[in-house]
Amino acid sequence: MKCLLLALQLSLLLCLAQTGDERLPNTDELPTTDEQDMYQREIIPELPLLEQREVELPLLIHGEPVLSPRGRRPSVSSCGSDQSCPLDELTTPFGSNLEDFPLGRPSRINVGNICKKNRPITRYGPHNLPQSGFSHLSRQGKANNNMEDGFAKCCLQTDKLRCTEGVWKSALQAFCNEEFSIKTRHYHCCKKEGLEKDACFSNDAPNPTYDFSPKAAPLQEIGSADLPSLGSPRSFKPCPPTSPKCQKERQFKLANLSFPPGEPKSSNIQNICKLRKFRPVYSQDQLPHSGFGAYVRQAKAITRMESEFKKCCKNDNVACAHTAWEKVLAQFCSHDLAVKTKHYECCKKRDRAGMYSCFAREATYPEYDKEIDILNLSNVTLESLEKLCAGAKLLTKQKQIPLLVSDLRESCCRLPTEERLQCAEVQKDEFIETLCSAKKVSWKDSQNCCKKKSLEKVQCFSHYLQSVSVATAQSHTQE
Repeated sequence: MKCLLLALQLSLLLCLAQTGDERLPNTDELPTTDEQDMYQREIIPELPLLEQREVELPLLIHGEPVLSPRGRRPSVSSCGSDQSCPLDELTTPFGSNLEDFPLGRPSRINVGNICKKNRPITRYGPHNLPQSGFSHLSRQGKANNNMEDGFAKCCLQTDKLRCTEGVWKSALQAFCNEEFSIKTRHYHCCKKEGLEKDACFSNDAPNPTYDFSPKAAPLQEIGSADLPSLGSPRSFKPCPPTSPKCQKERQFKLANLSFPPGEPKSSNIQNICKLRKFRPVYSQDQLPHSGFGAYVRQAKAITRMESEFKKCCKNDNVACAHTAWEKVLAQFCSHDLAVKTKHYECCKKRDRAGMYSCFAREATYPEYDKEIDILNLSNVTLESLEKLCAGAKLLTKQKQIPLLVSDLRESCCRLPTEERLQCAEVQKDEFIETLCSAKKVSWKDSQNCCKKKSLEKVQCFSHYLQSVSVATAQSHTQE
């Protein structure tokens, strides 16, 4: 037993001898608490505090971003907000031109309106025009701004007309010079010279009279039995330029169909019958032979409709026209539903009443007034002269207007283009003098224009001449 205890003591001594070089750590060498933390946790660098704020996204024009100029805060726009105006608020439907470019050419007729203190003026700049991708709009806006700046100074002078006309020509010449300094497509009037260029810009002016007040109604017998039921022509919004359908139609120069036709009723039967000869119909050789099934079905329905209306217009029979309308649209839906492609929305209605109500709501020109055009003969343009010379039917029936139209056609239509506007001014002045020297039993001078002095008299007559209704045939194909 003693030997066993001795052996155990000896083994313990041997183990202690083998570990003798391994010292226990000194408490003075242990890392501090902070140093322990450094080794035991992930070090996260301190970052500056970030201010949370809304980020203003770039303005999108037709799906493309248009960034504001660096370091420049957009000013309050004419659209009444702190963002740029939508492009379609300022431009023509396809964004090709500003809707008020070019400003009208100053004349004896409109110089009074130009210098009106309360005339609304649109100023163009970074606040309402995109700053990239639309440089042609910036050039047009700059030209309009220059004209308005010059007009403001001219209106303080005695000879306002001569001054404003000089400003107008100078600003447009500077515009054309800038157009030709770039390699993109130039504005078409800039390619002309002299009087022809001035006439082109004058003809393009969307508001040649600078009249922003509600249009005064011309002297005419409303509701006469032999007159169509007139009214302001409905605006027909063209399809968007990004639409594949419309791009394809423009490629093949297809006409803009007025489909579906409006529902016949007592308020539009005059237009249906009196303007029937001005509305287009479509023969088989005018229609595409493949690839435009829906378009062809609509065009054929319009042609059948006009043929049916002819039978009803012998006595302006509303009931007859309405029956024809229902018959043709029912046939259209029968043909439309027989194909496997996308069907016309109204044809999907389960009942006839719902189908006809849908067509009535969808009518592009429910009053059949697409062919009615309103001409401003107080400031005759080449476009209005072209319509008169092409045989537009005068719908305004009072005696004095046909007299002027007859004089314009007989004296000016055969002249070269560059001489027509001057001829029109002469004929208008002679017409006014003739009318004022005639007996007043033939017409009523409700504005007492004939008692005014020469320049004021001409300006006063714009009340009678600015809204003359005519019927013009629509082109079969769009340009």
